[in-house]
Order: sequence, then C-alpha cells, then structure tokens
Amino acid sequence: MFKSLRWKLQFFYSTLLATVIISSGSVFYYQVWSSTFAEVDRRLEASALYLDVTLRSFPPPIQQGVEAPRLPPPPLRIDGRPPPPRPRRSREQFLEELKLPQDSNFLGEGNPDDETYFLVMTSKDMLIKKEFVPLGYPEAQSLAEQFNPQPSLVMLENNLREVRMTGPSGSKIIVGKSLRHETVQLRNIAIQFIAIGLAFLVLGVGISFAIAFRMVRPITQMSATAELLSEKDLSKRLDLNHFDSELAGLGEVLNRLFSRLDASFSRQRQFTADASHELRTPLTVIRSASELALSQPRSPEEYQETIEVSLKAAERMTNLVNGLLALARLDSSNADFHLRQNDLSDLVSESVSLLRAIALEKQIGLVSDLHSVQIFGNPESLSRMIDNLINNAIIYNKPGGKVFITLSRSDNKAVLEIKDTGVGISEEHLPFIFERFYRFDKARSRLSGGSGMGLAICKGVIEKHNGTITVQSILGEGTTFQIQLPIWNYSN
Repeated sequence: MFKSLRWKLQFFYSTLLATVIISSGSVFYYQVWSSTFAEVDRRLEASALYLDVTLRSFPPPIQQGVEAPRLPPPPLRIDGRPPPPRPRRSREQFLEELKLPQDSNFLGEGNPDDETYFLVMTSKDMLIKKEFVPLGYPEAQSLAEQFNPQPSLVMLENNLREVRMTGPSGSKIIVGKSLRHETVQLRNIAIQFIAIGLAFLVLGVGISFAIAFRMVRPITQMSATAELLSEKDLSKRLDLNHFDSELAGLGEVLNRLFSRLDASFSRQRQFTADASHELRTPLTVIRSASELALSQPRSPEEYQETIEVSLKAAERMTNLVNGLLALARLDSSNADFHLRQNDLSDLVSESVSLLRAIALEKQIGLVSDLHSVQIFGNPESLSRMIDNLINNAIIYNKPGGKVFITLSRSDNKAVLEIKDTGVGISEEHLPFIFERFYRFDKARSRLSGGSGMGLAICKGVIEKHNGTITVQSILGEGTTFQIQLPIWNYSN
C-alpha cells in the first residue's frame, strides 16, 4: 500500500490535517481551561478580601469570637436630660453582615454542593462563621495549613479549590469552591472538540483523497496509454491538454519516447524488408542459374558461366551480410570497439593509395591535401568509412573528373572533406542518403554492386566517434562530404 503514490499522498495529507486539528484543538482547549480556572481563582481571592474588609469593620471582640462589651452610658446633655440610648448590636447582628459578595457564586450552577463556601475562624481555631461548607469537608486538615496575610491558593482532595489568608486579630479566612461543575463543563467542551475535530478530519481525508486521486490520474492515464502500445501499434500519444504543467513535461518526454520507438520499429521493419529483398535477389540468381544448368546436359563453357554468375551473386550476398554485421556492431552499445590514438592523415593516405588504381582505371584523378591530426578512435572502422566515401566519389564521378581530399584542423576538430566533380545528388534525395538500403540511383547502384548501406555505415562510424557528417551537392556539378571528429586531447 505504501508503495502507491496515491496512498502516500493520502497518508501525508491525513497526517498533516490530524496534526493541525490536534494542535489547534489542544491550544484552544488549554486556553479555555486556563481562563476557566483563572476566573475561579479571581473570584475566590476577591471573596476572601471582601470577608477580610468586612471583618475589620467589626469590634475586636467580635473578631475574636466573643460578645461585644456593653458601652458606658453617654454623658448628660446640657439641659440635664439623659441622651437617647445608643443602639446596641449583638454578635449575631454583626455576623449577619459577614457574608460573601453577591457575585461570588457562578452562573449556571444549581447544585448546592457547587456553591462557594467560606469559614472564618479565630486565631485559636474558634469558629466565627461558616456557610455552604460541603459535607465531609476536612476542616481540621485545612486549618492545620499555613495562613499568610495575602490570599494563597491551594487544591484539596475531592476537587476543592480554596483561598486562605490571615484576617484581623489573627483570624483565619477560608473561601473555597468545588470544581465539579467546571470539570464537567470542560469535559463536555473536550468531547465537543473531539467530535468537531473528527468531523473535520473525516471531511479533510475525503477531500485529500479526491485531491490525491486527481493528482495521480494523469499518471494513471500515462500507464493506460503505455499499456495500449504494442509492436504493431505505436501511434498512441498522451493528450497533454488535461495535464498540469509539472506533468506536462513528463508527458512530452514520453510522447517523444513513443515517437522514437515508433520510428525505430518502423526502421526495423523497413530494414528487415529491405534486407530480405536484397538477399532474395542473389539467391534467386543462384537458384535460377543452378536449375538451368541442371535441367539438361551443358557444355563446360556453360557450366563455367553458371558458376561465374553464382559466384558474383555470392559475392554480392557476402558484401550485404558484411554490411549488415557492420551495422549491427555499430548499433550494439556493448560491441567490442577498441579505441586508440591515431593520426587521421595516415589512415586517409592509406585509403587514397589503395583506391588510386581504381581511380586510374576509371580515369579519375585523386588530389589530396592532408595535415597531421591526432584523433582517438578505431582505425579499422575509420578506414572503412574513408574507403566508402572515396570509393563513392570515384564510382559516381564523370570520366576525367577529380576527387579532392583535404584534411585540416579547426576549433579542436579534425575536418575531412571529400569533394568530387561527379553527377551530384538531386535535392529531394539529400535528406535520405544516410538511410539504410536507400538508393537515389537504383539502376547505377545495382550495376556497381552497391547495397545501399555504405553511407549508413559511414554515418554510424562517425557517430560512434562522437563526430558529425554533412553533405552538399549540386546536380550535375558534384558532391562534397564533410566529416568532423574530435581531436585527441593530450591532457587526458
């Protein structure tokens, strides 16, 4: 599954989305949690301070948990009449005012156990007043803790949050609240976050699945198109109009590859047909001559003529097979192709010397102007290439014509030119002369014994040496072949 690009994209998008949802949900939940408990702590501290202020307005005896003493009688008035009696407030009346502020309780809490409670004790742990203290409250444990003049927050068992502080006359003030309601509320919020996060995750996974499917769909189309290709039909191409720009480049590369395969198979089929045709002709000649000679008794001269015809046909077949082997060796990247340093002028001079007799027989003059140029190559294949080009210049020349052979050096390249004054090649034939079995003058080629593979072999040899070959020709005036080969670099 994880070898699939679509599932990898799906897994990446899902993991990224889940990480974002969990991270954002956790941050938001933490903010809600901290703000909730910060509000609880703020109200508890405010309530404790309110009780402290209220308690400070009481007489010291009340602060110490005893009844307020009776006040002395007021002095007589100027007219001798006693003053009106002062109102005397009892301890209960004072303690009636000792209560939490109105905003100390939190909205939405209907359970009495969730009410804010408080205890006010004397310095000797005598109870002054308490309200809403939950059942099972650990009063002794709470009073045993240390009290400070400033409110201090503590967390008790049973999920109780308290504020403790020292009041007037060493009294102890405790204000607390059960966090059950806040805990339940936060748990509900967490459940809502999880539900919303899961919903978004499912939705995001669905969307990411659709996106991943759309992203790999062009690749699937490429695979489907490639599946339709076969040796008999290589005409299928990818429609790049529906591809994104990133995949359009890959599609263009595949289309060019398909075109090259199509052209390669077409050339292979054409090559097979041409080779079969070329081999069939000499075989037909040999078979026909042999059947004719065996049809009835013949004279020795007739038998000799039959053997000579068969021998010429066999020689033609030999030349054709040698050409096919040479092309196959050039096409094979693993062929044994030994390269070494050569002086190209020596190879050209040798070819000129070997072909000079043929040129004299046809009354063709060979004119050479050669400069020493070192190259790195295979001398046998290079000599064959040079022989073919000079031989063609001799064969397709005019009586009394000339062949000019020059070798020079230009821009770190060896430049070999072979120019003749022969019949030339018409413009419509020039693009095809390096194709295998192509003959621009079929009648003359057959008379000369050519197989149509000489120039193809020459081009293959030159390309094997990382060189180039070009041709220029004017019909009736002559043809010029120019070969450029890399010069041997002594620094290597």
